[in-house]
Amino acid sequence: MVTNKNGKNALVPAVDRAAQILATLADSKTPLGVSELSRRLRLNKSTVHDILSTLSHHHLLARDDSAKTYRLGAKLADLARHTDTRRDLRALARPHLVALAQQVEETVFLGAYRDGFVIIADKEEAPHDFKITSPLGRRLNYAAGAFGKIFLAAMSEIDAHKLMRAKSLPAFTRNTITKTSALREELRQTRAVEYAIDDEEYLVGVRAAAAPVNDARGRVIGALCVVGMKSRLPMDKLIRIAKETRRAARDLSRELGAVEYPAWKGIADGR
Repeated sequence: MVTNKNGKNALVPAVDRAAQILATLADSKTPLGVSELSRRLRLNKSTVHDILSTLSHHHLLARDDSAKTYRLGAKLADLARHTDTRRDLRALARPHLVALAQQVEETVFLGAYRDGFVIIADKEEAPHDFKITSPLGRRLNYAAGAFGKIFLAAMSEIDAHKLMRAKSLPAFTRNTITKTSALREELRQTRAVEYAIDDEEYLVGVRAAAAPVNDARGRVIGALCVVGMKSRLPMDKLIRIAKETRRAARDLSRELGAVEYPAWKGIADGR
């Protein structure tokens, strides 16, 4: 609980409710009306209506007059652009790395894309000896496993095609996807489920799950990736971990100013 210097609750009720409404609309895949927001947040309709009207007045929300629904407004994205996401990425990601590693009990990496490579920007190692690790700053091939799929999925089809023509898809293992058509379908699936899976495609005996981290402009500025031994990660468990990774990446994206999640509007080259 947030408290003031006297130890009392310092939350301003109207601001707190407005924040809840913004978060609820951000989580929703469709615009919402007064009644639905009132039901979800357990607030009376008049309160919700007044808050929606105020937020709309400041262009923090946009109202569809015909459907009488609301969605996030352009002003939010404008405000979010003032965040220096590259400077803040590692610092903001750190607690998410730690929490996710403790939860799934596997190593979690933060990756960024730079000049055709995936760079290991930070990590939190698994709390046991039977783990995967890698030095910070290590460069991975652009198509490396779950990490590679996330960044390729964020590229335009033209940019991805150019990259694959310039640097052919290498076969790291027998499971590596080396056909362009098959990889395109894999990237389509990645965008659909909002995470990427690596089933021994980069290292034999190793599985991974990754999810995109968005900046305020909807670009993929990084990715969170959980990596572990296949013997510890049966596929059903890996899928559960992928969803937890997506949740952590979504929360981090919100801190970086992302209005919608996930968004696949190109890559912010990590420098």
